[in-house]
Amino acid sequence: MASPISLTLPSGQKMPALGLGTWEAKSDEEVATALNTALEQGYRHIDTAFVYENERAIGGVLQKWFSTGKLNREDLFITTKLPMVGVHPDRVDMFIKKSLNNLQLDYVDLYLIHFPVGCKYEEGSVRPIINENGEIETEKKTDHVALWAKMEEQVDAGRAKNIGLSNYNISQISTVLQTARIKPANLQVELHVYLQQPELVDFCQKNGITVVAYSPLANPGFNKFLEKTSCYPQLRLRGFRN
Repeated sequence: MASPISLTLPSGQKMPALGLGTWEAKSDEEVATALNTALEQGYRHIDTAFVYENERAIGGVLQKWFSTGKLNREDLFITTKLPMVGVHPDRVDMFIKKSLNNLQLDYVDLYLIHFPVGCKYEEGSVRPIINENGEIETEKKTDHVALWAKMEEQVDAGRAKNIGLSNYNISQISTVLQTARIKPANLQVELHVYLQQPELVDFCQKNGITVVAYSPLANPGFNKFLEKTSCYPQLRLRGFRN
């Protein structure tokens, strides 16, 4: 059975401390097998993202569990994320609705901004613009205040129970906190024995922000994932360590 330990978010909702991450799954079949096994073993926290391109597969599995009465929606804690190409105030609504449609859900328990920087895009496209060097065209500046206000609207609309951040540093989180009506409930970052980030974790704890570690056993395959993911073929980790 998965750990019964949970963290209480500012909303009062409990988030299971141990979750199934679905990044780097090689196929929909692999995702479905892993998710079914995890649910059978008691996992109730499922983490995905628009850029992982597996939300539809996850949604299909969840609907089977719901339709057979094995689980109710309230039994699960589902996290997904706003992609870089959606890191624009006027695109947040569109992308959370796409994720909800993929997952076949009315709401997610936690919606995160996946990265603190947006990328350029063609109007109406979910793909980033790639320049002549084969690199993603990132935005020079991201309006974190306006972006966070749109995230807050997702809570108001009932599309997300909680909202948070991923891959943000202390300075970027501080910018959000200065004007937030609904404070970030969670920060998801890479944390493990080789990357402990104690100052960042301490800052979050002092500001009532729970922290979730991704890649807790370290992270040798990040660039391979980015190379095979059609939405972000040229993205590199180094751009998000500043």
